[in-house]
Amino acid sequence: MLTMSHSGIYKINIDIKEEKETFAVFQDLGITPNQAIKMFFAQVRKTHSIPFLSEFTPNKTTISAIEDAKIKKNIVLCKDTDDLFDKLGI
Repeated sequence: MLTMSHSGIYKINIDIKEEKETFAVFQDLGITPNQAIKMFFAQVRKTHSIPFLSEFTPNKTTISAIEDAKIKKNIVLCKDTDDLFDKLGI
């Protein structure tokens, strides 16, 4: 039996159509889904970022919240988790 360093097993939920289309691309590229995920993880470690541009476009509310946060407007600061839960009323 081959002994390897500790590794994790992760479960992801994706639409079956997305899975088939994505796995077909991997096959065209000559890589397995496992290899693709390892490549993604390697790039995240190397760049300390998501290694591709996101297609997410924030709506007006999100843009406003981001801008407010940059100038520390309309935010609630908490000393710790207890303070946070108190302010949330939970």
